[in-house]
Amino acid sequence: MKHVIVTSVIIAIVAVLIAINIPTLIKASQPDVEKNKLTAMHINDTLNAALDHPITVAKAMAANTMLLKALREETAVSRETTEQTLNTYLSSIQKNFGYTAAFVVSDKTHRYYTPQGISKIVNSKDDPYDIWYQMFLTSGRPIDLDTDRDQVNSWRWTIFVNVRITDTDGSLLGVCGVGLFMDELQDIILKTERYFNLKINIIDEDGLVQIDSDGTNIKNAYISEAIADNATEGKFVYTPKSYGRYRITFLMANLEWYVVVQHFADTGYRISIIFVLTALYLLLAVLVILIIKKAKSAKLKPYEKDQNTKDTLTGLPNRNYLKAAFGELGVFNTTRYKSLIMFDIDRFKVINDIRNGDAILLGIVELATEAIGEQGLMFRWSGDEFVAFLEMTAEEAEVIFTGFCKTVKDQLDVTVSAGITPINLAESIKTNYHRAVQLCYAVKEAGGNGVRRKL
Repeated sequence: MKHVIVTSVIIAIVAVLIAINIPTLIKASQPDVEKNKLTAMHINDTLNAALDHPITVAKAMAANTMLLKALREETAVSRETTEQTLNTYLSSIQKNFGYTAAFVVSDKTHRYYTPQGISKIVNSKDDPYDIWYQMFLTSGRPIDLDTDRDQVNSWRWTIFVNVRITDTDGSLLGVCGVGLFMDELQDIILKTERYFNLKINIIDEDGLVQIDSDGTNIKNAYISEAIADNATEGKFVYTPKSYGRYRITFLMANLEWYVVVQHFADTGYRISIIFVLTALYLLLAVLVILIIKKAKSAKLKPYEKDQNTKDTLTGLPNRNYLKAAFGELGVFNTTRYKSLIMFDIDRFKVINDIRNGDAILLGIVELATEAIGEQGLMFRWSGDEFVAFLEMTAEEAEVIFTGFCKTVKDQLDVTVSAGITPINLAESIKTNYHRAVQLCYAVKEAGGNGVRRKL
């Protein structure tokens, strides 16, 4: 009888504790959407304010009459005359506004002018790093932001503002812009993250992180799910998650970059959960002691992260598979593979609008699988982009994929561009992959439908 009374009292106490915490649990599981959107608006204004000035300066440079005149007359005067004129102008931009970089690229001569003089002749065939110039022109955008390592300033992460320079008749004269070190914007983002207990990322239209307070994520991490939010300029897309978490995505004004604001945990909610669970486990422990005289410790089932490692359309392994197979650091853990290839479909966005894109992708996978056979492992990287680790040399792969490109054109009436690089086991998978990407872009710059191998 005594045991029954004690058990009843404990049950009553736990019931009261649960009743007290129910309102807190309900409130924590329903975040204040409007308040969170106001926070996101504040972040948007802060980031725009940080980037607005360099964008305004770069636009003013593109309209400067002296700069236009110098580029028009570039080949009519000596190289030294143009260089001196632009050196003086760019030095004044750098000095007056304090930017780490100020530059002009002439479309006529491909000279890269800086305050220190002509730094180089832009040519992506000789230097894959220069592919940015052609990619910007091909995009058709009047202005663009580009996160990259600055060759002139010890390869520091830099945000470049690129603006197209056009003459009064609309003809292209070149590209100009300024650059600011990434850490200036990182400081702003980090302070905002700490103040609001959030995580802030700026990603491109493929979901690749371009700006992050943690430098290891820049051009390394992806937030692909945020692209599916279909955010537009002025539209804040709110996506609630479990346990009080949420994501807000919005498009930055006049740019093709998205800001992703994420809240990963609600402290009040977690404390309430822990409090209630602790009381329940205490009750179970007391009941067991009273009834069977044995102490048993309660065990929580380990949290299993649900992570799909297979692409739903093609059935190929995806990036999650790569991380699971090759580790968080992404390094080759076997000498089995000799070369790496990256390939995608030329002008797929246009093709997808007028044809069945899924059918084309499945056809590409079928033909690529036949070409590779048992000599490699192929991934669907993203969209129409595929990567394969091959058990053959780069030379052998070039022969096979040259035939593959011809077969794709004959059977599917589309073309493919591919870049092949020998695998360097001393480097990360990401580094090997980026070499293949640069080679693929070089093929596209030459018109597409082909294979380029690193010599």
